[in-house]
Amino acid sequence: MSPWALLLGLLLYLGLLFLVALWGESRPRLAQNPWVYALSLAVYATAWTFLGSAGRAATEGATFLPIYLGPTLVLLLWPWLHGRLLALARTHRLTSWADFLHLRYGPGPLAPLAAGFLVVGLLPYLALQLKAIAQAFLFLSGEEAPLADVALLTALLLALFAILFGTRRLDPSERHPGLVLAVAFESLVKLFALLLVGALVLLSLGNPFPRAQAEPDLHPLLLPPEGLSGHLAWVSLVALSSLAFLFLPRQFHVAVVESQNPRHLPHAAWAFPLYLLLINLPILPLALWGRLLLPGENPDLYVLALPLLAGSPPVAFLAFLGAVSAATAMVVVEGLSLSILLSNHLLSPLLLRRRALGSLLLWRRLAILLVLLLAYLYFRLAGEAYALVGMGLISFVAVAQLAPAALLGLFWKGATGAGALAGFLAGVALWAYTLFLPALARSGFLPPLFLEGPHPLLHPEGLLGLKGLDPITHGFLVSLGTNLALTLGVSLFTRKEAPLGGRTGEVAALAALLERILGKEVAEAFLKEAEGLSGTEAALRAEAFLSSALGPATARLLLLSVTEEAREEHKPLLEEAARESKAVRAYAQALERAQAELAEAYERLKALDQAKDELLWAVSHELKTPLTAVRALAEILATHPDLSEEERRRFTALLAKEAARLSRLVEEVLRYARLQTGPAPKKEPTDLKALAEEALSLTEPLARERGVKLEAALLPLQADTDRDRVLQVLLNLLTNAVRHAQSRVRLELGARGQEALFRVLDDGPGVPKEARERIFEPFQSLAGGTGLGLYLARRLAEGLGGRVYLEEGEGGAFAFTVPLEVNHADPFGG
Repeated sequence: MSPWALLLGLLLYLGLLFLVALWGESRPRLAQNPWVYALSLAVYATAWTFLGSAGRAATEGATFLPIYLGPTLVLLLWPWLHGRLLALARTHRLTSWADFLHLRYGPGPLAPLAAGFLVVGLLPYLALQLKAIAQAFLFLSGEEAPLADVALLTALLLALFAILFGTRRLDPSERHPGLVLAVAFESLVKLFALLLVGALVLLSLGNPFPRAQAEPDLHPLLLPPEGLSGHLAWVSLVALSSLAFLFLPRQFHVAVVESQNPRHLPHAAWAFPLYLLLINLPILPLALWGRLLLPGENPDLYVLALPLLAGSPPVAFLAFLGAVSAATAMVVVEGLSLSILLSNHLLSPLLLRRRALGSLLLWRRLAILLVLLLAYLYFRLAGEAYALVGMGLISFVAVAQLAPAALLGLFWKGATGAGALAGFLAGVALWAYTLFLPALARSGFLPPLFLEGPHPLLHPEGLLGLKGLDPITHGFLVSLGTNLALTLGVSLFTRKEAPLGGRTGEVAALAALLERILGKEVAEAFLKEAEGLSGTEAALRAEAFLSSALGPATARLLLLSVTEEAREEHKPLLEEAARESKAVRAYAQALERAQAELAEAYERLKALDQAKDELLWAVSHELKTPLTAVRALAEILATHPDLSEEERRRFTALLAKEAARLSRLVEEVLRYARLQTGPAPKKEPTDLKALAEEALSLTEPLARERGVKLEAALLPLQADTDRDRVLQVLLNLLTNAVRHAQSRVRLELGARGQEALFRVLDDGPGVPKEARERIFEPFQSLAGGTGLGLYLARRLAEGLGGRVYLEEGEGGAFAFTVPLEVNHADPFGG
């Protein structure tokens, strides 16, 4: 392929990505979709997955699978573990695991060290993304230009993207809907591209497994791991990928910082493993065909080479875009999250000392550029010595070093800062000695003698005489095992640090500080949250605002100027005052609620009284017409005995019709009377989906009689409501729709905000424009009915706190809402 065509395609794709991100910025509600949240988690699947998995499968067999089994296992605990983490993050506005370490273990070197180490430890992972894009570009173009040239251009473009959509301002409440939507879009692109490549190869080349079984040298790829070392490697990779999924900064960013709704967690718990399953389906067939047909080719490029071999350059080009997509999402989100780590834990304290905190946003943007340039530098130094997966695993082991301090800190009160720091330092040192420095030695930037170690027991890839393990498994077990042992051991023999003294301050002074540092909008948001809080509580809220934008250490220092330490002897008084203040606030809120309920009840009584008057007038008017007709017909029959038999039958039929109309009117009036005088709605937990299905089954005989097809699109929803009244409204709407439909009626159920939304759609003529205003008034029928059905439906819905209304559009489209009464109690104290 022409390099210019490839370059143009690359630039056009990045341009499309910019447009998607811009679209997401202008429509932030799009990023609040649970599917978007689940797809954003797929930033986990990078160029490593797209290109490297086939390469690893071609050389190591099914050992690529543990990288995806680990996250799948973690997701079994996802709602519980991440629910707890989300609650903490919302309360303290955490932006990274380093923030959590600072919160849990207090000020000290642990959080800054973790932040700096994560930047260094993730450089190989970032470098492999640049390498993947550059490799793919040069392979398809057939050029031999330096790999680094394309990698540098890519790094600069991705840095620009991350700066534009990730660092608009220092707003602690800022989320990035455009960035999230772009990541979700890229997840779809890479999944589609890889599945298309797999389908093309299987359709054009056939099933590779029979031929692979005939090749003895391919048998190891089809067999499970053998021996203790093989099983240990599998288990280690599953554990390693589990920890990496939890502690990768980009995963924390999309899963916690960008999280809009905790309800998305259960959805992601099954949708994301499904995504991993789908994207891994074609890996093994591609690897086998690559080994069979492309023996001299780089296995990391099989995904690109096989479509070319199958005679389909367009699919190869699409695979190139898929690889670019996978790498781009990772680099942008990882670069952004690492820049926040750097600025919050390293840059902010330095800038504060130099009184240059106003330039922090500029430094955060420069940090993104710096991170990507460092990744490019690592790629130049060591990128050629490892395959894609090998480079990524080195970073995974680095990230896993946070696990002992973070998980023990989250669930074990006995963990101490000294233990966490000792374990972390030991783990980092062993990671560098067993994995990072050997990578540099293999690349020629350290003497080859380093790989032998100063003593046989200090061999970097075989400490204490351990043999038979691959370097990744060895480095992971040694570094994490030592880390965990020291964290536990030192914690058991050290005293837990006393918690920091509380600070207290005036709300006005705290708001002024926030306005000066973070702007007027943040100060106003703080004032809203701090209303009625004690000085100590307000200081904590202000600290959380500052911490998310500037880092916890800088936030604490800034607060010193406008707060003072809450004295120990005053603490009981402060706590008692806070309790009293809370009780007073609760009493006042209860009074407000009672007053609002009384006002609402009064308005409802007024409306009911007016409705009763209107109904009496309308009933009188409507009853008058059939009664007049009945009397006239009866008089005719009585005074004209000479009527012909045919006329007598006609008048008798008219008499029966008017009597039936009277009967329907009386029945509707009685139903209305029962509604007015009946008991208040009995609210109980109700399965709205089951209720909708019951309404459909009750309407089905009428629909069958009229030749109308019933359709449904129902999402599972629960609400505390009166199920009989909801069923009555649904039956009224469905019956009305069936009577007007030409061929079909559709019932939909979904959530919209804090309401459940039913929609009843039919393909009938719809409601004329001139009748829309009065369609819900009593006795306003378009089809000759009593005209009370929609009126009663509206009254029933209003009694439940919902509403019924007519939507715009072709055909009939009635909507009915029911409040979703959510328990807002925060189980994690957030």
